[in-house]
Amino acid sequence: MGAVQAQGTGAQGTGAAETAPRRIAFDIPAAPLGDALASLGRQARLQIAYAPDTVAGLGSPGFRGTATAEEALRALLSGSGIAWRFSGPDAVTLSRPVNGALMLDPVTVVGQGRGAGGSGAVPGTVATDSATATKTDTPITEIPQSVSVVTRKEMEQRGVTTLNGAIAYTPGVRAIDYPGGPGAPDILLRGFRDTGLFSVYRDGLRAGFNAYDAEFEPYSLERIDVLKGPASVLFGQGSPGGIINLTSKRPSETPIRELQFQAGSHDRIQGAADFSGAIDAEKRVLVRLTGLWRDSGTQIDHAPDDRVYVAPAITLRPNDRTSLTLLASHLHSKVSGSEQSIPMVGSLYDNPKGQIGTNIYFGEPGLTDWTVDSTSIGYAFEHKFTPDWSVQQNTRYTRTRVDFHAAFPMSWPVDLVDGQYYPIGVQDRPKSTTSFLVDTNVQGRVETGPLVHRLLAGLDYARYSGKETRRNSLNTAVIDILNPVYGTTDFVYGDAWVKSRSTIDQLGVYLQDQVKHGGWVLTLGGRQDWVINKEKDYLGGTEQKADNQAFTGRVGLAHVFENGLAPYASYATSFQPESGSYAPERGGGMFSPTTGTQYEVGVKYQPPGRESLITVSLFHLTQQNVTTNDPVYSGFSVQDGEVRSRGLEIEGKLELTEEMSLIASYAYIDAEITKDNAAVGSTTSREGLTPSSVPRHTASLWADYTVANGVLRGLGLGAGVRYVGSSYNAANTVKVPDYTLVDAAIRYELGELRSELAGTTLALTVTNLTDKEYVTPGFYDNTVFYGNRRQILGTVTYRW
Repeated sequence: MGAVQAQGTGAQGTGAAETAPRRIAFDIPAAPLGDALASLGRQARLQIAYAPDTVAGLGSPGFRGTATAEEALRALLSGSGIAWRFSGPDAVTLSRPVNGALMLDPVTVVGQGRGAGGSGAVPGTVATDSATATKTDTPITEIPQSVSVVTRKEMEQRGVTTLNGAIAYTPGVRAIDYPGGPGAPDILLRGFRDTGLFSVYRDGLRAGFNAYDAEFEPYSLERIDVLKGPASVLFGQGSPGGIINLTSKRPSETPIRELQFQAGSHDRIQGAADFSGAIDAEKRVLVRLTGLWRDSGTQIDHAPDDRVYVAPAITLRPNDRTSLTLLASHLHSKVSGSEQSIPMVGSLYDNPKGQIGTNIYFGEPGLTDWTVDSTSIGYAFEHKFTPDWSVQQNTRYTRTRVDFHAAFPMSWPVDLVDGQYYPIGVQDRPKSTTSFLVDTNVQGRVETGPLVHRLLAGLDYARYSGKETRRNSLNTAVIDILNPVYGTTDFVYGDAWVKSRSTIDQLGVYLQDQVKHGGWVLTLGGRQDWVINKEKDYLGGTEQKADNQAFTGRVGLAHVFENGLAPYASYATSFQPESGSYAPERGGGMFSPTTGTQYEVGVKYQPPGRESLITVSLFHLTQQNVTTNDPVYSGFSVQDGEVRSRGLEIEGKLELTEEMSLIASYAYIDAEITKDNAAVGSTTSREGLTPSSVPRHTASLWADYTVANGVLRGLGLGAGVRYVGSSYNAANTVKVPDYTLVDAAIRYELGELRSELAGTTLALTVTNLTDKEYVTPGFYDNTVFYGNRRQILGTVTYRW
């Protein structure tokens, strides 16, 4: 280990400070020195590295006032005997001098560091850093794309129980509600629909490759980062609308002891626990155990929502430069297997014989279930060669078994027979899958004259394999919407009509350079991908292979002013493999990937010294190579289609005071199918139509207030409103009405009543407070899905 000459101690001096002499309005209260330094790092966008024993047992008088980062640092360290050296414009290292030398052996990093910024826990509702958009911990104001972060605290304030609920207040995102059905993630980002998990990531790695293989437990999450627009430059194949990255809870030095009990609507009973801390005095070994058990119904009769989840994790730090976090999880979930595609007559439109209730189950109780057992294990590894250079590697192996008996409509197009009867069939479709993902990168800092470069070079690999069988029932059952009776049909299955195996191999190489000069930040990136997709049909004895490759890139420029304003502009591309093949007369080859192109401009504003962030963005996003009808060969497709989406997004996440926070958003999306072919024998094409389920206007507002003084001290109140504008079915023949939902929450710290109840919080959360009935466009052109009715949850949480 090398040493450098100490440049200053206490209040006497500093190192060769390379930070720009901008002045910041600091508000750092008196606190333990480690906490005070963390506040300084957040407010000054400064990375501060030190060994834990450097600040052990020390306090700080705090600092309030307008000053440079160097002046604030000097005030915090006054009288401590700690020396410091600036190693760059946004990085400083602390140590106690040894024989006049500053020993550099940091393990704790605050400010922009990985331990506290872009991928870690956020104490409040506002995150100011993100590692999702760049794979480096970067202030959001320096990222040339729109990024939204849902923190743990926000999820707790709103009583989030699903992934859809977690992102419900995020602009540009629409998650399709699907109560009582096999609710695989169905999400639209900036007008582009993703039903295949192209857009959902967990801990920086793709969460899955098939929507029916994955379920996500919000209680297990530390934060959710939503990157809008193409992300292929760092993540490979994906939807042009963006990605949603879920960050799992990690072991913590600070002890966490939490027990939680929840009960509410639909006979819901849930228990959860979360424990973490160090198991040795040196804090070299940290552990965490998160678990949850739930027994619940849903608003749909006979449709369960049962779950068991357990996630152990351990962090090993053999020395001050190396960290290895092992992450494992097991999920068992059971929900309904009934496809709840509701005919429009009887739901959206009046039915002379009666309307379809929002609770009617279009399946067979005890038979049509969707059960998922998924086990994963992986790790996050980091080693710092020097304070400026490091290597990271993330891996995950997942094995999933899906037992799926699906009920589906037998009337095509989907409709009621005689205005009263809904015929269903049953499909047995078990599936087993495995996936392995690994992402390795090296990142570091170099200087070329006045320019400071943050370099990233990486390689990732993913392999997915899934085996599936499908067989349909030879007979049907009929559901009477006026008087549903179940258990009258003994289903008999025919021979398998699907018996197949799918494999996907993806290899990607990527490079990125974040170049800083003063307030300017230029982001340049490029990536080359190779993707091989094989489909083996055991029944037909055939095998198809698609071998694709693509280059994607991003270039963006931002300027961060001293007053907190940060205008930016960017250009980014994406690609997404497309299944299917051309007509035999055209050679029968497999389709090429679709491609995406986005232009985005915007401005972000972070008031100096405040935990608040406002983003305004304009975007123009186009997807090419979209499949459309073959104009010559009936029943086949060609890649002549194109879809365009452009719009405006506004988001504000504000910590107005220590007691009050505000989350507001608005999105305007103008989506259009700009190229399409009519089917053979038809003059109708979809050119000029709006893609299904894309509302033009969405808006939301959530406010939360905690009483800090007086007789109501410890009382917290939250209220929110969500507006989703009207949207269309695929043919644009039906306009699904807009709707507005109201949410509310109230909580109380029982320790304010009696000291022996300290650490106990009682909360009541209500989603869709007014019990609004609403629908969203369904899978099929003449169907809808019912929305989620009112849900009331009472939660008792005990922390000690």
